[in-house]
Amino acid sequence: MGRAFEFRKERKFKRWAGMAKTFSRITKDIIMAVKEGGDNPDSNYRLRMLFQNAKAANMPKDNVERAIKKAMSKDQGDYKTIIYEGYGPHGIAVLVKRRRTTIHAQWLMFARTSTNAKDRWEPLAL
Repeated sequence: MGRAFEFRKERKFKRWAGMAKTFSRITKDIIMAVKEGGDNPDSNYRLRMLFQNAKAANMPKDNVERAIKKAMSKDQGDYKTIIYEGYGPHGIAVLVKRRRTTIHAQWLMFARTSTNAKDRWEPLAL
């Protein structure tokens, strides 16, 4: 197709990757807000602020409504903010704050760097 097409394609893919990351972060935040305070933005201040953030990020209204429906369904896992403490390579102490489902967070936390991830990474009691 040509060099100009490849240049435009790379720019579009880079922009779309950033948009996908932003949209998924906002979607997780919307799910957490709906689970905590309900789906009415008049009574849920956090959800109202997330609507403004989604609008500022040019997130389609359909995606926002889909996130609310997903949060209200019974099949949706419960996202929680979990803080893990542990030791990384060379004995460096690390605190990690993640918004994940609990099972996924335990599997993900530095499993490559430790021999036994369950022994080395424990959630903090808040």
